[in-house]
Parts: sequence; C-alpha cells; structure tokens
Amino acid sequence: MINKQYEELLSKFKITKTNNIIYGTNIPMPNMVIPTPWRTYIKFDKTYYYFFYFDEKGITIYPTTLEGSITISWDEVEDFKISHISILGKMMIKTKDNTYRFQLNRFVFGCPWIKINTRYLEENKYFYSK
Repeated sequence: MINKQYEELLSKFKITKTNNIIYGTNIPMPNMVIPTPWRTYIKFDKTYYYFFYFDEKGITIYPTTLEGSITISWDEVEDFKISHISILGKMMIKTKDNTYRFQLNRFVFGCPWIKINTRYLEENKYFYSK
C-alpha cells in the first residue's frame, strides 16, 4: 500500500529526487479520558499519514491521499529537530506561528526505500542549514 502511494506521489507531483522522501504520521494527542470501574480508556485524535520531501528550499508535506500539500520553507523555520528511537523517529518543526510534530518511520517492512532515504537525509542533515 505504501509503495503504491509512493509511486503515485512521484508520478502526480513529478518528483525526480526520490532519495529526499520519507514516510511518517502526525503524533495523535489524547482528546478524551473515560474512567470506568474496571479500567480507564483513553481516546486519541485520528492518525494521518504523510510523505515528507526535503530539499534546499524546505520541507513539503504530502498527505498519503495525495490531495494537496504544505510547503514550509527553511526561512520560516525557527527550530528543527529530529530524534531517533530504534525504528521510529520524531520530527519537530517550529515556525513563528506553529509547531508541527510528527513521528517518522525509519523502517517499514516491504519498503526498503524508507531506510535508504532516511540514511541519505541524515547524511545531508535534511538540507537544514541553520
């Protein structure tokens, strides 16, 4: 499924630098706690899936539905952090108006391009130059 969406992304947006793309999700936040006599249930916001495209100009975020995109230029970014925990990572992008937080998949079974692209972007510091 991810590979098919990836191929559609490359085709639809005519992306030629394929090493610059990684895959991840938003970080769902709890929006409700329901205590019961037996256990406590926590409900979370919906999880959305994205492709992240990095280059010298900034970060473009494409939903996996491939409907639209958001571009954040490096000039707008006040702080950018990537942390890695095993097969997952976290990305924080802070601009003047917002702070965006995402979870990055460093490995997905059947998608070797994710691991290769992550390594490439780490070597190039995600093109972030501040």
